[in-house]
Amino acid sequence: NNITLDGCKKTAVVCQDTVAGLDIINSQSVQCQILGKAPMVNIDKTDGCHVYLSKESTDAAIVTAKSSELNISVPKGDEGEFTECALPEQFKSTWNGKNFTTEATGGWCVVACLSGQ
Repeated sequence: NNITLDGCKKTAVVCQDTVAGLDIINSQSVQCQILGKAPMVNIDKTDGCHVYLSKESTDAAIVTAKSSELNISVPKGDEGEFTECALPEQFKSTWNGKNFTTEATGGWCVVACLSGQ
C-alpha cells in the first residue's frame, strides 16, 4: 500500500506500484526510483533526496516540508533518459490585506526544468 523510509542514511530503494505513495521521513542521502504508479511522494525532514519517477508517476503529487537538496528526475522520451529538476527550498509569503500568498523563490529552477536545460 505505502512505502515508508524513516531515519535512513545513504539508502537506495526501487519500487513498482504503490496504492498510497512513498514517504521519506527524517532521512539523509536517499534515492528512490518508482518503476510503476505512485500517486504521492511525501518528503519530510530530509536532507539530500533524489526521486526518479516513471512515466506513470509523473502526475504524482510531491509534498515537501523541512527538507533540503531535493531533486526529482522525470523521464524524457522513450530512451531511458531523465530530466533532473531541483525543488525549491525557500519560499516567500506576503500579506495582501486578507490572507497570505506564498510562492517559491528562485522560480528559475522550474523554468530550467520545463525547458529541459
